[in-house]
Amino acid sequence: MSKLARALSLPTTGHDLTAGLRALACGLILLVSGSPHLARAQLIATNQGRVFSVLEENDMVVKTDRHYTQGLKLSYLQADGDVPRVVARMVEQVPAVAYRPNALKFGYQVGQSMYTPANIRTSALLPGDRPYGGWLYTGLILQRRGETRGGTPVLENFAIDLGIVGPESLAKEAQTWVHELRGRPLPQGWSHQLRTEPGLNLKYERSHLFRTHLTDRFALDLIPRGGFSVGNVDTSLRFGGMFRIGWNLPGNFGLQTVDSLTTPEGGLPPGPIEWSRRLGVFAFVGTEGRLVAHNIFLDGNLFQSSQRVEKEPFIGELRTGFAVQLGRCLIGFTQVFRTPEFRKQPEHDAYGSVFAQIAF
Repeated sequence: MSKLARALSLPTTGHDLTAGLRALACGLILLVSGSPHLARAQLIATNQGRVFSVLEENDMVVKTDRHYTQGLKLSYLQADGDVPRVVARMVEQVPAVAYRPNALKFGYQVGQSMYTPANIRTSALLPGDRPYGGWLYTGLILQRRGETRGGTPVLENFAIDLGIVGPESLAKEAQTWVHELRGRPLPQGWSHQLRTEPGLNLKYERSHLFRTHLTDRFALDLIPRGGFSVGNVDTSLRFGGMFRIGWNLPGNFGLQTVDSLTTPEGGLPPGPIEWSRRLGVFAFVGTEGRLVAHNIFLDGNLFQSSQRVEKEPFIGELRTGFAVQLGRCLIGFTQVFRTPEFRKQPEHDAYGSVFAQIAF
């Protein structure tokens, strides 16, 4: 069995997951550097319309209720070129390195994420586990697309998120309501959650799309990406990639998760959709590595005293899933495995991510 195949096996421990991430990363690098069949990707439309996306994440798919336990994000991107004049002028001052931009997209997002210790049935403070915390935010997105001189599609995602950490995030109310609805034990320790703190994060990520066609409809993609987040909620450097294979692959840069640096993008040009391309299916696998300088949900509040744990400076994720496109709708599922985020965490975490998108 190849290293890449072994990486797709279900990890059972943090050590197994780390080894799987390394093997998958090596396989992706070999695919990029060693395959002579990676041809120029098909040009992504420069007149994409509006698109609305929903991401819902929860760890109940692996029957746990701990750490990163719930996330929700809604995003809306306007049609290409429908960008406020002041924003368009600002982005003109940002140089496009090694590619030629040909489309701008502007949008909005709103979301909520919540974090808890492993034991939510006790009201006692648990100093050895991560603290309770919630993050409620809204944000602005600017995406710039184009091609390199060789014809490789490029996506740059700029975003600013502004929100609140603490009781005002309504994480306690959201988790309690969901547990009441599902008839599960109610969380007891939210009195120990992180203190109120405004949150501001600036995010940037760049992605490239390499596509090779096996037949007219069947193709495979390699999507490497890298970027960073800076702010009092999360400051990290990220790098990774995705490999996907399928029938009628969409003209986008892959599925995202709630805390991805890139907002789910895409969209269709105006006019009817060719009937033979209305249906598309694909599977994917990817990795992401993070160098973490600050994470408020591990390090605690920046401006006042709160519970904290000793974080791991490097974490990795393995992502695998599938998606189906029918006309203007795209739905998908991602299973995420994440290496331990703090020193006393006994094993890796996992959660499921459900994605739905409609293009107008």
